[in-house]
Amino acid sequence: MASYVGVDIGMGSVKLAFRDSHGVHLASRALPENMMDENDLVAPETLVEIIADMRKQEHVKHKDVVLVLGDNVTFFRHVTLPPMSDAELKLNLPYEFRDYIDEDPGNYVYDYAVDEVPLDEDGKPERLELFAAAVSKKLLEERASILRKAGFRLKIAIPSQMAYTRLLLDYLSRFPEEDGLHQVFIDIGYERVSVHLFEGSKFKASKTIDFGIRDLDMTIADIKGVDRHVASTYKDSNFEGVLDMPECEGFYDRLCFEINKVINFYNFSNAEDVERMYLMGGGVEIPQLMDVVVRSFPIPLETVIIVMPPEVQKLEKIASYGLAIAGMLEGEAV
Repeated sequence: MASYVGVDIGMGSVKLAFRDSHGVHLASRALPENMMDENDLVAPETLVEIIADMRKQEHVKHKDVVLVLGDNVTFFRHVTLPPMSDAELKLNLPYEFRDYIDEDPGNYVYDYAVDEVPLDEDGKPERLELFAAAVSKKLLEERASILRKAGFRLKIAIPSQMAYTRLLLDYLSRFPEEDGLHQVFIDIGYERVSVHLFEGSKFKASKTIDFGIRDLDMTIADIKGVDRHVASTYKDSNFEGVLDMPECEGFYDRLCFEINKVINFYNFSNAEDVERMYLMGGGVEIPQLMDVVVRSFPIPLETVIIVMPPEVQKLEKIASYGLAIAGMLEGEAV
């Protein structure tokens, strides 16, 4: 089995997942404020230093990386095309994103994964059902350069939707009787919430809510009359019971309302209702928020931990490591 390091570079932190002779190890480092500006890195050399320090401190021996690209930096969609060769697909994929990419399509890298290839009555391919992705060449080259300077080698880059697929494939290999469930991953992140719908391990749709834990920090900052950085520490320690205050409860209610709108839309648009929800991201570490989430949805709720490999389920505070772990598993599946 090849050894890869799964890397997730988010808006607020960097996360690593890797395996050695002692098992799976996880590491996280917070990013300085204002390091990301609309998904562009303001200080790439600082990120190099952070990742290089993580590699040193965590004694990471492996060099090869699977980088998971967030849905804020990739375009991802399902496409249907007539039968064609791989070379023809490479030529045609940019046209499938013409309604999504405003700039020169030559500035992007395109790739695909086969969903299915239905056959006609003669056994010949009738059409191609594909998952297609596009990412800025500049961003990908920058991430590769950062990882190289930090002592790693970028071998594989995958969009987050395919990372969730990898988690589900690993889970369904252990529990095949659960294949076909309509389920959503809800990633409650720092600046946004991502909701991804799957049928079994097959991606169906996704939606981003521009509302996240950063807004909770700002709410606490207003309550306490402090800046957002201090407010974040108040949140982490529930200083003076701030997380139980009405203003924070209003945040929890609004977040659940926004998520519920997405779930209702999925249910309206599909023949089968959502049957299970997996919660992940930094928001899972806030008990008051999770209490409101549990009360707000009749759908069975689990943290993403349940779909992770058994060997990592015993580790602490792993709900925000789902994408990094998926990256590690993707490398091992190569």
